[in-house]
Amino acid sequence: MRGEVGSALTPTLVISFASAFGTYAEGGKIVIGRDSRNSSPMLHVAVTSALQSCGCKIIDAGLCSAPLLQFLVPYLKADGGLLIGGGHHPAEWNAIVPIGENGAYLNNRRMQELLDIYHNGRFRNCVWNKIGKVEYMPDKAYDKYLDKICALMDVNLISSRKFKVIADFCGGSGSCLAKGFAERLGIDLIPLNDTPTGILPHDPEPRPRSSFQVKSFMSHLKADIGFVFNSDMSRTAITTDIGETLSEEYTFPLVASHVLLKSEAPSTVITNWCTTRTLDDVVASFKGNVEKTKVGQAPIIDDMLELDAKLAGDGSGSVALKDSVPAFDSYLTMGLILESMAARNARSSELAGSIPRYHIIKRKVQCQSSHAYSLLRNLKSQFHGAKMTEHDGFRFDWSDGWIHLRAAMTEPIIRMIVEWRTKEEAEEKALQVRSLLERLVG
Repeated sequence: MRGEVGSALTPTLVISFASAFGTYAEGGKIVIGRDSRNSSPMLHVAVTSALQSCGCKIIDAGLCSAPLLQFLVPYLKADGGLLIGGGHHPAEWNAIVPIGENGAYLNNRRMQELLDIYHNGRFRNCVWNKIGKVEYMPDKAYDKYLDKICALMDVNLISSRKFKVIADFCGGSGSCLAKGFAERLGIDLIPLNDTPTGILPHDPEPRPRSSFQVKSFMSHLKADIGFVFNSDMSRTAITTDIGETLSEEYTFPLVASHVLLKSEAPSTVITNWCTTRTLDDVVASFKGNVEKTKVGQAPIIDDMLELDAKLAGDGSGSVALKDSVPAFDSYLTMGLILESMAARNARSSELAGSIPRYHIIKRKVQCQSSHAYSLLRNLKSQFHGAKMTEHDGFRFDWSDGWIHLRAAMTEPIIRMIVEWRTKEEAEEKALQVRSLLERLVG
């Protein structure tokens, strides 16, 4: 459940949603955590009260990144978790994200079961002496999470390079783990926007336009690499040592090229239908296989677990490993990129130069959700000579580029992604498609 706080997302709705989750979990043990947004403490109180009324035992993780909370649920043998955090959305937004007992986001089937309870409006309601109790997270939980992800990389190799790293935490919850992670990897970590004041210092979606603060420090501090995270540590963008602000689309291919290089056999990689072709090229170079699914963390992780795939992620700068937490994890991403630099004895700019590049353009067109699907259907006949897939919106593929259109699940917009070999062709195609969309919306 997500939206703009005070209008779309209110405490009343949050109480109902959390009550539905407490009912769904049959009054079991629930871990809750929140990000640093101004609205999160208010929603935290609403969630806590609702779960207590269902008789749930609550473990309060406090200020907590998304992957940490997703680790805590199975680690603490809980029946589920609720994350209060807006992730990549603007500061006025927030969300309540349900997590299953395995630490992954609920898949479509389980989410529908939860929503059926929510819409039915009949929730567990305990008497006064059966109200759920609140406990706090064990002291060593942070260390256990860092131990788990650091065990998946060669920390001694990374430490031997003594990297200087700039990391922008966007005022979010990830900064709580920065010191411990840096000590384990032996890196000189220079944090930016690491105070969780409740105010987001810039657009929380990691993209080149969000990376200029990091870029401005790279040459002055002689940093080896820079990372920009969203507010819940699920997405990552990279800035190289020469100050290039890479598209978030290249984060996953860079990790994939390293993980597959270490793999002894061809591997399956899971992504969605609107991730850059760079990933397809990288995986093909290792004779691997790319399986594509719908947009969103839940379907990608679900497919990774079902298909026993080694690696999963998408073009938003998100990465997950089968042997790690079933979550998009920016600390894991950062560690794997640093390990790749150390193993190849390469600068971050050299890593970036080693993967094929395309030019990708992402746009939003305002459109009421109720009109979006009929509008997209009207576009099907506009693209000739293309291979079309309808697994998630509409994707049209040509030999030298592709277009993907879908109704957003979290905002009243149509998302348009165009990728072509040259900037000029991509911009021309994007202009054509946007004009078509706006004319139909009008």
